[in-house]
Amino acid sequence: MARIADEEVGRLKREVPLEALVAASGVELKKAGADLVGCCPFHDDREPSLVVSPAKNLWHCLGACQAGGSTIDWVMRSQGVSFRHAVELLRAGQGGSPVTGPSPARSTENILAYCA
Repeated sequence: MARIADEEVGRLKREVPLEALVAASGVELKKAGADLVGCCPFHDDREPSLVVSPAKNLWHCLGACQAGGSTIDWVMRSQGVSFRHAVELLRAGQGGSPVTGPSPARSTENILAYCA
């Protein structure tokens, strides 16, 4: 399998809006200064601990899971796929639509109900 060029990885991290990916995952984000916050779908989150920084196109959970990263990391974690598969999904979604693919291994519906 051919290696994914660093330039392509960098382009996806810069150009794919993380805010749209997170929202497409069902996370409701609210403005908090320059950042956006919401309940982290990766653990039982009763208080918003997920921080999305649109200016840097990065995310981080300040709660139990302490996960974070770029658009690629979000797709890997939310959809349970490998790095290569996440890159392929992001490439396919470059037409302006959010990433589509298999549902996360863990449903976020019950978790998000706590933050309603």
